[in-house]
Amino acid sequence: MILYLSARTGLPDLTVDFIEVRLAAGEIVSLTWDESEYGQDEDVFTAKYKGVYFGENYANGRMEELHGMEIAQIGVNTEYGEADKAEIEIMEMEFEDNGICYKPECLPFTIAVKECERT
Repeated sequence: MILYLSARTGLPDLTVDFIEVRLAAGEIVSLTWDESEYGQDEDVFTAKYKGVYFGENYANGRMEELHGMEIAQIGVNTEYGEADKAEIEIMEMEFEDNGICYKPECLPFTIAVKECERT
């Protein structure tokens, strides 16, 4: 599974290390990944995450479990001095698995960096 993400933020060195989501069934899982590619243009952060996991297990073939998900927490890393005054607005997430795509309905999602888990 691949996750494409775009977020608006004023942090020039932002990286997202994990995203915790509450699945429709109520279970909270941590989305992590094997590989990441990042980009930053002005105040828009973009990422492509390959090899997505739900907790300890690969997410391949489990796209249906994402339907109705909500974001619970984000793990971020930044060295920017004003980070605690910044916000992250996730504008788009798109999951792709074997040619099937899903865009969660819980977006946009805005969170203050001081509320994120710092990694």
